[in-house]
Amino acid sequence: MQIERRYTMPGQAPLAGMPTRRIRLEDGTAMQVPACWTLRAARAFAAQVPGARGETGLADAVDALTARLSSGAKASGLLTDPTCLGIWADEMRQMVMHRIAVIDPALWSGRIGASEPAASPLRVRMAQAEDAQVRCLAEAVRDGAPLAFDFETDPRVAAPSVVLDLRCFVEDGEVAVAALVHAVQLWTLALAAAAGRKAVPGDLGLAGLGGALMRLGLGHATREGRIAAVAMGALAEAARATMAAELGLAPGAGDAHARAGLARLQAKPVPHAARAAIERARGLWAGIDEQAAPDAPATPRIAIAPLGARAAILGLGDDPLAPLAELRIEMETERGHCREAAPELRAGLAAQGYGGDRIEALIRHVAGHGSLAAAPGIDHAALRARGLDAQQIARIEAALPEARDLRAAVTPWRLGTAFCASRLGLDAAAMPGQGMGLLEQLGFTEAQIEAANRHVFGTGSLRGAPGIAPRDAAAFDCAPEGAGGPQDVGPRARLAMAAALARVIGGPVVARLPLPDAAGADAARAAIRAARRAGLAGLVLSRDAEAAQRMGGAIEASADALSLAPRLREILAMLPPGIRPGTAPSEVIELLEAARRSRPEARRHARALRERLLADPLPQDRGRSGVATPPVGHDRAQTRRG
Repeated sequence: MQIERRYTMPGQAPLAGMPTRRIRLEDGTAMQVPACWTLRAARAFAAQVPGARGETGLADAVDALTARLSSGAKASGLLTDPTCLGIWADEMRQMVMHRIAVIDPALWSGRIGASEPAASPLRVRMAQAEDAQVRCLAEAVRDGAPLAFDFETDPRVAAPSVVLDLRCFVEDGEVAVAALVHAVQLWTLALAAAAGRKAVPGDLGLAGLGGALMRLGLGHATREGRIAAVAMGALAEAARATMAAELGLAPGAGDAHARAGLARLQAKPVPHAARAAIERARGLWAGIDEQAAPDAPATPRIAIAPLGARAAILGLGDDPLAPLAELRIEMETERGHCREAAPELRAGLAAQGYGGDRIEALIRHVAGHGSLAAAPGIDHAALRARGLDAQQIARIEAALPEARDLRAAVTPWRLGTAFCASRLGLDAAAMPGQGMGLLEQLGFTEAQIEAANRHVFGTGSLRGAPGIAPRDAAAFDCAPEGAGGPQDVGPRARLAMAAALARVIGGPVVARLPLPDAAGADAARAAIRAARRAGLAGLVLSRDAEAAQRMGGAIEASADALSLAPRLREILAMLPPGIRPGTAPSEVIELLEAARRSRPEARRHARALRERLLADPLPQDRGRSGVATPPVGHDRAQTRRG
């Protein structure tokens, strides 16, 4: 087997040539990390990886991981050439350092086999669920119960041990075919080496799809965007299968399904950015010899599932398939925080063919200028005309990076109480109440304030921006349905994306679907049915957190809600430790149903129960009366054939 270098040079140390920064962790210790790492990423890494604290904690942890994987590959006969082992270790180091790959804590700690799912909602097995049971569960979701619906017969939960960030595999407006194949094959070997010859290997996950599509200049909710996503998924699956065959591993259970899904793309037009990926995937599948020894070890799967705690390291949300959350992002610098356009925006506009000057103008429309200099309505000259001096204006400018509205930057405490008393006639007692209305006190109109706000902070969107075609602007939509933005990136589009990928990936695909505020039980039930028909392995439905808080904070708890608390405590006390999650006790579903009929206090108790159930794995159903929890397992092959 030949391992090639892509990210490293011979003899290169893990941090050699990389700009670094010193991050202070929550416990007061410090860690040296690449300059591109955020504080959130470094702290999440230190919390998840054993022995990662200290100045050299990152480099030491990565060295320990690659040494253990190299030893496992050599011991199991998967890779024995010393030169190839060294190159492989170097490449893995660099991919972790650049956050191209993020590792599950179980693999860092040396545990063999598939990892347990990270913090996830209560898992409900849906193989033979009847309509009445689905209706009950949908109503519980509507009222805030966090549930994950499992349609698979395979008892293994989709919980990737290694996750690749697809945003790193887009270059110059096209899928970086060679880079993605290289990364998938390296980490397929790593997972096989970690498992050895007998254990079941962990899954290889994909994430950052929304950002990758934006870098390609394609909309998440468009046909072109879905085909490009399918191309990346199919290429990853073909690269994994190729490496598995080269290592002598058994063919994957979903290989035939993945190959058939790729073949169905032949009749569909493929966007230019994804054509090379599709062709390479077909070529890789054509060169695979599916013959393997009867006792061949199992192969890793490609799996897509919620990221859990690893999302913080990548700077993503929990959903690996979600569109990019915002076009404006908070950036950390040595001088503090600032707000900039997401890097995906610049890359996507270039992929759409816009020139440098136009891109800069569009980025300023989205992220703003960050200063009141030359702002319409309220610029430095207008502030001086209201009596402000250079020092006061400088204090306002210094506050802008931390603010989201000019009203939060122009306050009595920045202008000075003496100025407010003499210029505006405010007394000391009235000043605290004038903190957000000082611009109006200075004589600026609402229209002037809003125009200056757009100049300083940007609009956060390309919709309506001058100089960009509406179809091109739609590719950069971020706001989900029900959040004040376009409705084409809502639940329907997210399910369509997950379903498209499930057709070309042999492993499980779990969709994460946030429900809009106005969605009722019928919408939740329709999503469950659609996910099952699409052949997804699972579906995680969740309510908008702000909506749940609004529901829970406005109403006092009733007596029937409070009476649930003792019963919940009894269930918590009888859960035995050490049993793997599987079938939820039927009484839990009964309590969720009771919570649905009660006030928000009961829903809070239900959420507390869910959190405890994750800490203490669920026992098997003891056959209590009431609404039975549906068993896991839905024949995925039958679903697809249907």
